[in-house]
Amino acid sequence: MTFRAVVVGGTSGIGYAMACRLAEANRASPSSVTVVGRTKPATFPHANMEFRHLDASSMRGIKKFTDELKSSGSKLDFLVMSQGILTMQGRTETPEGIDVKMALHYYGKQLLIRELLPVMSDSGRVIIVLDGYLGDPSKLIWDDLDLQTNYSIKKAADHCISMNDAMVQFWANTQPDAPACAKKHFVHAFPGGVNTPIFKSVIPTYLQYPVSLLAKWALTSPEKCAERLLDGTEQQVKECAEQGRFWSNIDNKGNPVKNKAIWTEDQLEKVSKHTWEVIDAVLAVKD
Repeated sequence: MTFRAVVVGGTSGIGYAMACRLAEANRASPSSVTVVGRTKPATFPHANMEFRHLDASSMRGIKKFTDELKSSGSKLDFLVMSQGILTMQGRTETPEGIDVKMALHYYGKQLLIRELLPVMSDSGRVIIVLDGYLGDPSKLIWDDLDLQTNYSIKKAADHCISMNDAMVQFWANTQPDAPACAKKHFVHAFPGGVNTPIFKSVIPTYLQYPVSLLAKWALTSPEKCAERLLDGTEQQVKECAEQGRFWSNIDNKGNPVKNKAIWTEDQLEKVSKHTWEVIDAVLAVKD
């Protein structure tokens, strides 16, 4: 059986570690792990890994990428999305008019799911790496979901985290009736503190060396994080199938996050409707 995975944001850090782990685990069978991002990694440790360029903040770029990927006709078993940005800047819009943080952390992830879901295997896994802990419907400004008028760094984080929570439940609920073993599973994962290059973007140069030494001691390695998130996903797939539930929020140990809010149908409809309105308005613009 052929195994196929796509890891967006997989050029470094957590995403790269997850891509390498998936490639290693499936190297005995025909398989491919496509690492997607801006810059090709210097090395790939496994022959079944390949690189595809994508600016994951661009909705039109994502649509072109997914159209090309689907044209191969191959089924997809894993879709992992860890793309993100760490910045203290205020609202900074992409050329498409979406805040770059929200484009990377939320809208682009949902467009990737929407476009690639039709070619995913019946028991495929979709993993969003952001923050499976803190999302909640009460944190949303419901009449300004894209924060055109109420933007702050904290609110952008609240909205991206919470709307991703909503959408893993939305996608799970929209699956057709099928045996439990043939259901796709949707995960929102919290990686915790991980020693990745992203921190260098906000740390002054003169502090980077001492901070890097501290990080090696205090933070989890990307490899350990990848192991926990992927193993935790598989455990949740088994446990949740027995409960008839096909979405999960997992913590940095791979364990289920307790007491997550169950979003109402009305809330899920509002979030999904808003999401497609924003994305499809961009896609409707002719180049």
